[in-house]
Amino acid sequence: MRTRLATVPLLVAVATAPRRTCNRPLSCCRHGADRSVEQDQRGGHRGTLPDVSSPAPTPHPPSEGTSLDDCLDVLGQGLDEVAGWLLVSSGDLEVSEKADGTPVTAADTTVDDRLRDRLTDAFPDHGILSEERGTLAPTTTWTWVIDPVDGTSNYTNRLPYWCISVALLFEGRPVLGVIDAPVLGRRYTAIAGRGGTMTSRTTSLDGHDQQPTSRPLKVRPPVAWRDPSNGHVPVMLTTGTARRARGAGLELNPRVMGSTALDIALVAEGVAAASIAIVPKVWDIAAGALLIEEAGGVVVTVDADPLLPLVGGVEQEGRAAITATGPDEAYVNELVTALLGTPPS
Repeated sequence: MRTRLATVPLLVAVATAPRRTCNRPLSCCRHGADRSVEQDQRGGHRGTLPDVSSPAPTPHPPSEGTSLDDCLDVLGQGLDEVAGWLLVSSGDLEVSEKADGTPVTAADTTVDDRLRDRLTDAFPDHGILSEERGTLAPTTTWTWVIDPVDGTSNYTNRLPYWCISVALLFEGRPVLGVIDAPVLGRRYTAIAGRGGTMTSRTTSLDGHDQQPTSRPLKVRPPVAWRDPSNGHVPVMLTTGTARRARGAGLELNPRVMGSTALDIALVAEGVAAASIAIVPKVWDIAAGALLIEEAGGVVVTVDADPLLPLVGGVEQEGRAAITATGPDEAYVNELVTALLGTPPS
C-alpha cells in the first residue's frame, strides 16, 4: 500500500501540489549499505510479504513556532559548511570500529557535532536523534534525525558514493528531508505536501562552479523486472539480495553501492527502479522516506514493526526492519517476494 505523510501548514504561504489520499503509514529501516553481514544470514526474514501496519491519524503541526522554510535554510547552511571539509578529508582519516562492527571516523562525529550545534542554536526546543551522538529517540514534538555520513566504508576509501542524510520529524513523521551528496554535487530535498527536488551543481573545465540546476523528484514508472530488454535499468540492492537476483529471474541491473540513503534518493529521482535494504536504521531512511513519498512512490516495511512514525523514548540502535521502495505497493511486494522468498544458497 502506498504510504502517505502529513501535509504541514507553514508560516510562509506556499502553494501545495495536489496529493493523492491514502490511509497507510510510512514504514522504515536500518542501515544496510555499510554492513557486509546481511540480516538474512542472521536468521532473519524468509519468504514474507511486506507488512504495512495501519496508521493513527496524524495531527497537523501548529501554525506558529516553526517554519519549515526556516528549518531548511538553517540546515542548508550547516550542510554547506561541512561539505567542503568532508570532501578534502575523504580517505585521510583514521578508521575505528563501533560495537556493531561498522566503521566510524572523525568525519562522522565532527559532522554530527557541527550539525547538532547549528540546529540546537536555531531551534532549542527541537530534539535530535543521531547515529553517532544520541540513539535514544527524544520525546519532543519536533525531532531532527541525522546520519552524518551514510556510506562510511565508501567515504574512508575515497569511493564517491556517500551522503549526509537529515530529516525533521513532527510528532514522529518526516516533514522535511534532505540527502546531500557533496562529491556528486547533488542535494535532494523534500517538504511534506510540496514535492521534492534534486539540485545539482557541476564544475566547468576551468574549475569554476556552474549555476545550480534543479528538477522535480519523480519515481520511475513500474519497469518489467523479468524483461531482459530492461537489463540497463538499475535496482539498488544489498549483497545478499543481489546474489539471489538471477535465480529469482531479475533482469534489471542489480547495484550494490554502499549507501542506503543515497540508494533511496536515486529511486526518488527516477534513476533506479526500486531499492531493498536489509538492516537499515531510522537515520538511514527518515529523509529518504519523505523523498519517496513526495516523488509519488511507496516505502514498505517487510514483516516487522515500522521505524516510522518514530516513538519517543525508544532506543533506536538495535532496531531494524527490511525496507523497500518503489513506484507502487504491488510492484514492491512482487520484487521483495521474489528476492527474499528463499534463503541464499
